[in-house]
Amino acid sequence: MNRKILWSVAIVGAMALVLSGISCGDDDVNPSDGGDVRDESGGGDVVDEGGGGACPPTAIAGGISTMRLRRLNITAPEAMRNRILQQLINTSMDDELFIWLMRFDGIGSGTINLETGSGQAATAAATYSFLPDPYPPDSMIMAETDLDFSLSGDPIPRLDVPMWSEGDAFPDPPLLVLPLRELDISGTFSADHLTIGYFDETAADWVDGGLLQGKVTVADAQATVIEDLGMTLCGLISGNTGVASDPSDDCNPADRPWDNEPDAMVGTDEAYFMTGTISASAVCIE
Repeated sequence: MNRKILWSVAIVGAMALVLSGISCGDDDVNPSDGGDVRDESGGGDVVDEGGGGACPPTAIAGGISTMRLRRLNITAPEAMRNRILQQLINTSMDDELFIWLMRFDGIGSGTINLETGSGQAATAAATYSFLPDPYPPDSMIMAETDLDFSLSGDPIPRLDVPMWSEGDAFPDPPLLVLPLRELDISGTFSADHLTIGYFDETAADWVDGGLLQGKVTVADAQATVIEDLGMTLCGLISGNTGVASDPSDDCNPADRPWDNEPDAMVGTDEAYFMTGTISASAVCIE
């Protein structure tokens, strides 16, 4: 089925909260069975890229570990805790339409610099690069305790994370952009620092090992138009969409209280908490 149609079905489900609170991964995610675009988990061939490196990496070097998210299981806001929507997010990650990269620098020192943001696939297997403007990465300082990492400084003020529809890629306009504010990522590394969480062979899916927390302001969400659906991100989250196919009247102040009212603040701006659990595996980042 066309991915844009799937998005429409997912949004209808999210708006109705038909399956609220249930998250489910793609049914074909085994990294070595062809369900993923390119093997990155160690389950398939390791590609020697020359210069002494391998992609995906089989060990970290110089205290640096580079990964991409394999799963983002949204836990809030409530309107996005929907099985169909969650399956679509996970499938988009598998198909490299939604690429989120992380570069940890300083592993073993007690203080880690985490650079994170959207990425694009390079020609070489299991190799990616961060996107340039208007979706550049940003960094935050993490405290390292054994295998755990958590925020020790300020969160990332804003990170725009795009997702493309099937057949499109950067620099094409994305299907959806998550305008995250005050982003914080924490979690637990595997013993070799090559994954966060792990791939469960029995369940044929990723088990989460990290937590993502951020906020989406009402203003940012209202400015984020999902063109193919004729609504804004604010309309999706709040449940207030006004006239069909007219994004301009979503989140109408005159209609308050909305079905889902803001539950956070960014400075003086009303916002929604956005949280999710994550898993990630080693890749090469150029």
